[in-house]
Amino acid sequence: MDYQKILEEIKQRLDIVEFISEYLDLKKTGQNYRSLCPFHSEKTPSFFVSPSKQIFHCFGCGKGGDIVTFLMEYEKVNFIEAISILARKVGLNFEPIKNSVSSISKEKLYEIYETATYFYIEQLKNSEKAKNYLKKRGINQETIEIFKIGYAPSEKNSLYNFLKEKNFDDALINSSGLVSNSVDFFRNRIIIPIQDLTGRVIGFGGRLIDSESDLPKYINSPDTPIFKKGAHLFGLWHSKQYIREKGYVIVVEGYMDVILCHQYGFRNVVAPLGTTLTQEQLEKTKRILNNLKKFTNKILLIFDGDEAGVYAAQKSLIPIFYSGFIAKIVLLPEKEDPASFLQKYGDKVFRSYISKALSPVDLIIKKYGGKKLNEGVRSFLHTLSYVKDLIYRDELLRELAEKTGINEKTLREELKQIIKNKKFKDENNLIKNYVVSKEEEILLRIALSYPEKIDYILPKINIEDFDIPTVKEIFLKIEKLKRNDEFSFSKLLNLLSEEEKAFISKLIINYEIDEDSIMQNINDCIKSLTLKSIDKKIKDIAKSGDEQTLHELIKIKKSVIKDYNG
Repeated sequence: MDYQKILEEIKQRLDIVEFISEYLDLKKTGQNYRSLCPFHSEKTPSFFVSPSKQIFHCFGCGKGGDIVTFLMEYEKVNFIEAISILARKVGLNFEPIKNSVSSISKEKLYEIYETATYFYIEQLKNSEKAKNYLKKRGINQETIEIFKIGYAPSEKNSLYNFLKEKNFDDALINSSGLVSNSVDFFRNRIIIPIQDLTGRVIGFGGRLIDSESDLPKYINSPDTPIFKKGAHLFGLWHSKQYIREKGYVIVVEGYMDVILCHQYGFRNVVAPLGTTLTQEQLEKTKRILNNLKKFTNKILLIFDGDEAGVYAAQKSLIPIFYSGFIAKIVLLPEKEDPASFLQKYGDKVFRSYISKALSPVDLIIKKYGGKKLNEGVRSFLHTLSYVKDLIYRDELLRELAEKTGINEKTLREELKQIIKNKKFKDENNLIKNYVVSKEEEILLRIALSYPEKIDYILPKINIEDFDIPTVKEIFLKIEKLKRNDEFSFSKLLNLLSEEEKAFISKLIINYEIDEDSIMQNINDCIKSLTLKSIDKKIKDIAKSGDEQTLHELIKIKKSVIKDYNG
């Protein structure tokens, strides 16, 4: 299947402005069109579409690319599915290569996961061992049915054989992640389905029954086109209406915590899948938290009250503040999680703990009270620099001053300095990167905006000497197309990765080049890059003591300067 030809035909028949206008309210601004970005929340439009280049870019979140990229991002479909949708839209016949992982239909994956869910539920009914385990954990039959809990038998291919009986082919079965080479992924585990916001099963969590085994206690099904572990929360399907009703969400750490909380009447509860809300995974955590933004901006975190739990609670505040949430924290007695606590003490005691939830300031005082208080305050001020809600930040500052006895004005000055230093560091990195890459980016921008100049540029540059990997890769692809006499902007886009598409869309949308100074810009960039390359060689040769080669390089450098200045 020649996907490039199909893409070319689609782009000839379908204008990106007309297509995106079916999704967004585009307004003309200069040569481009502008709208609020559909991929992140914003009040000022930063999403641009270029009709001349048939690309889009958002200067807020950084997403960018062509018509295929937009459809993949907006509809959450893979490349083959996006091509299929667009081909149908313009009346082209398109049959993707069958049995390839990338062409597996999402609908088929949903079907296989629903079938597997049924299989696991039936297996639980026939396993006394599994039923006794759930009974021991305090999970009743109603909760089992609500969460569609099941059991994966110990046999290595029981699910595989069942799916084959249901006429699923091997390519689909293996692409589901539930089976590999006829061997089941889950064995001898309690199976907990993970559902998306529409209630469809998209993955599974498996809890080992055998407590003496060396295997991991919990595992999740692998990522597939319908399931990305870092983008989902367990229990959100069951809790979303209760989160809206309560006005806040309770975040716990595990599957059983969510399930038992729900059973005991606390139904606005979710848990991350196999990860924690930490600063180290800031962007990943932000993606997880963004799923909650549709329902609330208030979070109640529940942790074990030991030292590790307090530390985890503190670390989780940065991504929570960074994502625009207001937070409170509940610390349970040491060695207790919500599931064990509810079983021991019941819902009334659990509710009393929730009513005494700590503010972020209380948490810091609890951890750093006494001689280490100043250290804790500085740490907390750094955390406060991530708070986006200025009113909330102000409230926390006043509370911090009141509860620590530190002058509020001093705290404000310290926070102001932290924010200033952070911005200065970010800007310095940005400037440093720009200085290193400026000439390469300018040349690429000109090559993409004025393709007739490419034949002049390519012979005068050494692409392998480029500093920016992305620019280097794009120029190599331009060179390849020109060598085969096949260059066009559309064909180049078809060869680029999604990251490369986003890079060039940012590079050329909303940047105007003075046509009278194009050649001057080109020559200045080529001169600068050439001299940079020679200087690097001179530096290396100087270390070796090869005076003859050094002398030749210096002559070449003088010649380059003369040529471009002459």
